[in-house]
Amino acid sequence: MKVLMGITCFLVAGMLHAQPPRLAVTPNGFDAATVEIPATSNEKLVSLTKNWAIEYNRTQEGSDVSNITQNGITVTAFKRNAFNYGNRGENFYHKIKYDLRFEFKQTSYKVTFNVTEIYLDDVLLEYRLPDYFTSEGNLKEGYNTLDETLEDTVNDIINSHYDFIMNYR
Repeated sequence: MKVLMGITCFLVAGMLHAQPPRLAVTPNGFDAATVEIPATSNEKLVSLTKNWAIEYNRTQEGSDVSNITQNGITVTAFKRNAFNYGNRGENFYHKIKYDLRFEFKQTSYKVTFNVTEIYLDDVLLEYRLPDYFTSEGNLKEGYNTLDETLEDTVNDIINSHYDFIMNYR
């Protein structure tokens, strides 16, 4: 029993270590992160990312891939209900348009997530991410769940890409 428990703990620790880092929102958006993967050719990673973009965004408003190089690709897409917050008893759900840039090396890749547009009821807002924060870097009053809901969405997207790469490489 102790041996089985030890093996289980070892496997769980290995799987947790293999996950991409969790991105956190700041007033300037999200910092880039590096994700470690088993050795895979850059051409294969670019091809898999194209396929992931189609598959992941099939229920959204589609996606576009651009800036394709030998070691990188940019995915542009929309995400409905990307974040929400409650203000004075009313809940607001926002859609975002985002750019997701991947720079591949054979054993890792760098991912950069950028929110380019924010929508409310399909109406483009003039607000950008920095507008939701004070000059001290804290969320403004009334946007209490914006950070955690947006971080959950972004990390779900990043993890979806990672899982796709790991399953089909």
